[in-house]
Amino acid sequence: MTLLRAAGGNFPEIWCRCDERPHGHLSISAHAHAHAHADALSVEIRYAGVDILADLGTYCCHAEPAWRSYFRSTITHATAEFSGRNESGEGSPSPWPRHARAGEIEVIDDGDIASWSAEHDGYASLNPSTLHRRSVLLDRASRSIDIIDVIDDGGGHSIRLAFHLGSDVQAELQDACAVLSWPAASVPGVARLELPPGLRWSLHRGETDPGLGWYAPGLGRRGPGCTLLGRGRCLPGMPLSTRLEFLDVGRLAKSAVSRQALSWITSVALPDEAPDIRAEVR
Repeated sequence: MTLLRAAGGNFPEIWCRCDERPHGHLSISAHAHAHAHADALSVEIRYAGVDILADLGTYCCHAEPAWRSYFRSTITHATAEFSGRNESGEGSPSPWPRHARAGEIEVIDDGDIASWSAEHDGYASLNPSTLHRRSVLLDRASRSIDIIDVIDDGGGHSIRLAFHLGSDVQAELQDACAVLSWPAASVPGVARLELPPGLRWSLHRGETDPGLGWYAPGLGRRGPGCTLLGRGRCLPGMPLSTRLEFLDVGRLAKSAVSRQALSWITSVALPDEAPDIRAEVR
């Protein structure tokens, strides 16, 4: 795991966890492997200790198979799902016969900027194969976080990109922009979340058909939570850009957030010249 942090001064701490860990425990069905989650390249973000983008928990390890599968699936983590399947293949009842292999590409910490990039091959078996690369950039000066997903996908597979909000966070969604607030938390705050406009965005809470918008505060306990979900299809090399900016409460009405250009290091698997950037929604 990689932690990106902005702390000190007169501002609350920003904490961002980036996940490029191996899936479970080696290749055996031991405890850590059996209860692993399909969460490669997921992110978790906290502001003054308040979950903003949250890990939804485990809920249960053995009982209630449908809920067990739900809480460890790819779509219940802040990452991308392709063709409606998990990035790692779940067996029955617990082992995972197919593992997504994730690897760090680069981590940089240089003054106001801290960044991380990684990739995983969990969708290499799709036809044609798909590779997911993600970079996260924390700008300590502007108190913003950019998440850039690049999909090496020659087949136009369907994609769902999810962001799950902490239990203290309220959301108002309009098109591809959400205003987040947590007024009842120990340190109240407001943030603006700009979502990739090439996807069709919706807000979900406590839905059961299909299940979406739940979190587990502890084993055997679950409750409704907010999930922002983007759906669509992506073409090769299309970057999906998400920006989270933390705001002073009084500055929200005046804020005009513009995306900054990001430069990030990709693996040698990328061509020397980036392809044209296009997107389509179906």
